[in-house]
Amino acid sequence: MQSTVTRKNSYTLEVNVKESGVELEKAKQHVLEEIRTKGKVKGFKQGSHIPDAVIVREYGETFIERQAIDHIVEKLYPKILKKENLLPIAPGTITAVKSTDPLEFTLEIETLPEIEIDVKKLDTIKVKKTTTKVTSDEVDLEIEAIKTRFTHFHEAGSHSEDGADTSHLSIENGDRVTITAQGYDKKGGVAIPETSVPSYPLVIGSGSFIPGFEEKLIGAKNGDEVAFDITFPADYHSEEFKGRKVHFTASIEKIEKPHTPEFTEEFIEKLRGKKTDLAGLKEIIKGELSVKKENEARNKDEDSLMTQILEIAKIEVGPSLLSNEVNQIFKEHSANLEQQGYNIKMYLEHVKKSEEGYKEEVVKPEAERRLKAELILRKIKEIKGTEATEDEVKTEVEKVIAQYGSAEVVARLKEKLVPGDAYYEDIKNRVTYRKVVDGFWE
Repeated sequence: MQSTVTRKNSYTLEVNVKESGVELEKAKQHVLEEIRTKGKVKGFKQGSHIPDAVIVREYGETFIERQAIDHIVEKLYPKILKKENLLPIAPGTITAVKSTDPLEFTLEIETLPEIEIDVKKLDTIKVKKTTTKVTSDEVDLEIEAIKTRFTHFHEAGSHSEDGADTSHLSIENGDRVTITAQGYDKKGGVAIPETSVPSYPLVIGSGSFIPGFEEKLIGAKNGDEVAFDITFPADYHSEEFKGRKVHFTASIEKIEKPHTPEFTEEFIEKLRGKKTDLAGLKEIIKGELSVKKENEARNKDEDSLMTQILEIAKIEVGPSLLSNEVNQIFKEHSANLEQQGYNIKMYLEHVKKSEEGYKEEVVKPEAERRLKAELILRKIKEIKGTEATEDEVKTEVEKVIAQYGSAEVVARLKEKLVPGDAYYEDIKNRVTYRKVVDGFWE
């Protein structure tokens, strides 16, 4: 076998391969035997002795030859990759058969793209690192969000096993009230269909309804019917209702009193796995918000960096590589939605997009950006010779392990996360590429 490689573009190689005509004849005999054993030929039983000429007449010389060439390519392909030291992104494809004796054909193979970077300009790029700060107001907002998330309700006047105060029978701010409401063009007038609200659980003070609506219900009791006028805001989203005055009646079907959690040591331990008081929880939340803001700032700074690098770099991503990345990111989007209690099919129906349309319009641009960033950083790593030290990787591994509270899990991770392990090597790569990026901070 002889092979020569030429580059067609930045991500495609053409491999011209020559093999003797004798090998093609052997491959044809292999194909004939395959058909004789497993194929169907009129007038003959499968596996019986069928003359070659009959098989050729039944299947055609072109088919036999094509199958034989495919058989040869299948055998030669691994040898070609090894000989030419190629790492394909996808299986190669035959683009031309130049002759059959000797056999000569051309393969196209997609590889990682070649990247050109202006090294002199690269050394001049610097990005001012964004600084972050967590305020006490931000921590308090998170505490309030926890309160809201863990608040549950008891029907007004009912007995509560957990000590909630349900003695107030009239509606107060914060209560959850189930109402049936209807809007009219005026008092005693014609009902407006768009304003019909059947048995809706409304939290008073949540701002879910038109401004002023929820406040009109305060003081009412279960079974009451409340009537009032509301003027829709001038900037209301519906043109029909902008600044419009509507007369509403609302029937109170149920009143429930909120029971907010107390930040006891036991409750906090369930929340964050640590037994501490409210002040300690605030410190934990401050740390979490700090990490979140730092990550967001870093992502923003990295986007700024990549924008500058792309101006001095040439890179074109191949279709197979891009398709693989699109499918991977689509899986990630699907998994993220599932964690939020949705599924991708429901989401696509909601945004009125097909799967292919969503991949093309939303996922593909993200995939292209991510691939270019990863490939360019890999190239810069080679240019600058950046590598993570053992101590740097060890520190990162310790951070990963520290996220787990179970002693058993920690012990397993310490045993697993050693050089050679796939997860360890992934951590090492992350540290290395972070180090590459850090070299551009002012």
